[in-house]
Order: sequence, then structure tokens, then C-alpha cells
Amino acid sequence: MQKTFLKFMMFELVERMVRFRLILSECANSLLESAPGLYYSLSAECEALEALLLEQKNALNSLFSESAAGSKQSAAACETLLETLYSRLKALSQLLCRLSALQIASETHLFLKDVLPDSLLKQAGEHSVFLGAEGAHDLAFPSLNRVLVDRLSVLQKNNPLAWVGLCQSYAQHLLQSSSALEALKLDLLKGQKKLAGGLSETHLDALLSHAIGLRLLGPAYYFQALSEAFLNGDEAFLQVVEPALFFGLHHQNFSHKNLVILHEACERSKPEQVAALQPLSEEALASLFRAVEKAIPGKYAFNEKNMQRAIQLQERLSEGILLSSTPLFPVEAVAENLRQNREKADFSIYEPLSMLTEYPHSPKEIVNAGWLHKMERGPIWLYTIFNEGQRTGLETVQSLLEYQDHLLRKSIETSEIHRVLVCGQ
Repeated sequence: MQKTFLKFMMFELVERMVRFRLILSECANSLLESAPGLYYSLSAECEALEALLLEQKNALNSLFSESAAGSKQSAAACETLLETLYSRLKALSQLLCRLSALQIASETHLFLKDVLPDSLLKQAGEHSVFLGAEGAHDLAFPSLNRVLVDRLSVLQKNNPLAWVGLCQSYAQHLLQSSSALEALKLDLLKGQKKLAGGLSETHLDALLSHAIGLRLLGPAYYFQALSEAFLNGDEAFLQVVEPALFFGLHHQNFSHKNLVILHEACERSKPEQVAALQPLSEEALASLFRAVEKAIPGKYAFNEKNMQRAIQLQERLSEGILLSSTPLFPVEAVAENLRQNREKADFSIYEPLSMLTEYPHSPKEIVNAGWLHKMERGPIWLYTIFNEGQRTGLETVQSLLEYQDHLLRKSIETSEIHRVLVCGQ
């Protein structure tokens, strides 16, 4: 597996391990009161996972080396470690999701309110999300008419960057109700244009579902979906969906160096091509994304302007500044206005003051900014874990993630307050 992609996936795994400890800390008091034995057992398992990770320090540090010596062996060791640790983490998360003390973060509903149509979301309200085990995406739940219900990994409940996965039920709703998507599916399945590449209806449904997520949430969806697919061994995603999503990113005019770097690293890291799973042609993909655009109104789509705002916002996370809003004009423009007009007889302070008015950012912009920041800083945080003392690095990254979660959730909450004050609804 290519080093860049391995670093991306190793940090995804380590982040989930850190979040396991954070969740354990969150419910410590109730567990110590009701089931102290379970708390100490889970704590011991957490420490065992971290010890197993740190035992492979040399192999993991090789990911940051330019030397080719021993790279294949180190990469193989890292891949085995990924599989082993994630398997154990999934089993432990099944215990956590049964704890009644853990609740969905209130900002989750504000995020969904920005992404999904009110007419569907309001019927389930704050009960539209339930906590489940890590990686358990094959669990079925009742399909309720015009009610959206999605599962969120218990490890990710406080992480807004993972909330971009909470639109699967909406995608299924569109697949069942959109005539444009149904017509496209029939066209591909019948092979009238010989574009379907041997894909089954199940594969096409998955492809369309992911294309809907990309339309709604932009690059953040690509990052999240790719990490989930690889950790859970979804070969169909890697062979068919990932190339389609990368095509869709360009189709929607989203460009960023980290998107290109990750896509190229993924291409060089894929397992051998499965003969029955051939990617769609560019002509078919263009038709697919046009159909998705027709099914989802522009007001719900993540667009180029949203992307540019997200790029501008990402640096604020390093500085610990809320991402909830941005002034209409830069401070320099306000100062220039004052300099040019303050000596005039009819000068009014209200004009430069009005230039300081801020516009709220949407939760989708905030979350995309968070993902772009994570793609920049993730490798550095990963290096810190293995080179800052036996457990000091893990503690450092735990503090960083806990603070980032808080800053992103507070930004989503504050942006909603700002929006209500500005728009009156």
C-alpha cells in the first residue's frame, strides 16, 4: 500500500482509538457507579490497544522515511496492524453503544438541518440519528414513510467531521422517489448505451447513494466515505465508487491539492482489479452526476462558493478561532474607508460600522473546513504520536481532537444563532 494512503488510514485508525478513550472518559462517572468492573475492563482493553500500536513504532515511523529499504515489510506490518486493531476496536464499540449515559450531541441535528429538507427531517427531529457500533453498516432498520433515520458510530458521536455520513437514508429516499435517478438506473442496467460495465443494481444503488452524498456535502463526504470503505474492506467502493466520486469532484468544480494527492495514493493502493467490477465510463459518470443534480435542488447542494469559504476557514482551527461567521469586508477595507471619509463634512460612522457586519457560515462549510485542516495536520499528529514519548504523543493528540471537536460543534451552534438573528427563522 502506498505510504501517503497508509498515513491517511493509520491516522483514521488512531483517531478512532483516541475517541474510544474520550468516550470512556465521558461515561466514567456513571460506569463507576453502576458497573465499575466493566469500566476497568474497558480501560484495560484501551491500554492494550494503545500498547499494541506503540509496539510497532519503528514500522509506523518508516511511513515518514524517504528510504525504500524495508518499506515493503514495514507497509505490510502497518496493514496487518490496521486490520488487527480495527477489528478489536469494532468489538469494543459494541459494548459502548449499549450505555444509556451516551447521548447524541445536540449540534448533530443543527448539522442535519443544514443538509436535509425540513419536510423530511422534522418528522424524526432529534431522533433521526441513533448510536451504533463502529463499522456495523449492514444493520437493517424499519423504513418509515417520509422519515429519515441514520446510524452514527458511537465513537464518532462528538465528531462533526463524521456526521457527513448521516445522509444515507435521504439517499435511499431519493433513489425510491426520483424519476430522473430511476430512469438513469434503468438505462445503465439495460445496457442501451453499453456503459454499465457489468455492475449489478446493488452496485449502481451504492454508486448513486454516494454521488448524492457528494452533491450534498462536497469533498468532506469523499474523505469520510473513503476512510470508512477502506477500514471496512469495501472493495466495490475502492474499485468503482472512489473513481466515480473523484470524477464527481471535478464535475462540480471542486479542486484542492489534498484531493488529488489522496486519490492518486488510493489508485496506487487498490487491491487487484476484480473482473466483475469495472468502473463506469466518463460518459456514464457525466450522465449520473447530471441526474443527481436534477434530483437535488441547488439550494441543498454544496457548491463552489461553499468550497472557497471552507478553504478560507480551515486555518482558523489551528488558531482556535470560531468558524461560525466572517466579516463582509476585511478590516483593511474598513480602515481605508475611515481614512478616506472621516474628514468629510457629511461623514457618518455607520457606513464603516456596517462593513464590519458578519455573515454566518453553514455547518457544511464548517465541516469541510475541518476535513481540509485534518488532511493538512493529520500526518503531523500521527508523527507526534510515535515520537513524543511512550504515551505523551497519544495524550497530545487526544487533547487536540477534543478541543477541535468542541470548536467545530460550538461553531455550528453559533452559526445557527447568527443565522436566526440575521434571517429571523
